[in-house]
Amino acid sequence: MQITLLAAVSLDGFIANDMGQGNFSSPEDKAHLRFFLRSTACDCFICGRKTAREFQSKLSFKPLLTFTRTPQPPQANRMDFTNWEDLNRLLLLKGLNAPALLGGAETYAYFLENKLVDRVILTTENLRFYRGKSLDFQRFQSGFTLEKTDHLSDRTFVSYYQKKNPTRPARGTSQDGRSPHATGYA
Repeated sequence: MQITLLAAVSLDGFIANDMGQGNFSSPEDKAHLRFFLRSTACDCFICGRKTAREFQSKLSFKPLLTFTRTPQPPQANRMDFTNWEDLNRLLLLKGLNAPALLGGAETYAYFLENKLVDRVILTTENLRFYRGKSLDFQRFQSGFTLEKTDHLSDRTFVSYYQKKNPTRPARGTSQDGRSPHATGYA
């Protein structure tokens, strides 16, 4: 299994401004994202509850796995989970092995802190928010190797990172052997 985190950030590292609005990516990035999400490199989506609610109708073409404190019964393509063990069980049950992690900030943090991300595709847009919701990837960047950078336009570039040590935590545990209890997520 390989979990790929996809995010668009401002030059100062924010995924949303201080009003929580994160729809700032360029048309080139949107096309790049659509291409990846429809490709065989991705067989399902992982989102936090708020992100899933916002984009569920646009993500109806593959399974949507929602990270939440209060799981609901499955509906259409959406299934909820509360921790790594629940997610792993869902992935195994459905035969999924290439999830795209789409946010939001708390969901990104949970997956990065528990070393569950294998690849990062990070789009940087040429604008600054100065404050807002941060991806905080710099805190984890030392665990990844920059493989390449592509320019989508004169204002947008994409960086591709791969985890340095691609070991996956044992089912239901984090990298340090502790159970990653669902805390701090949507």
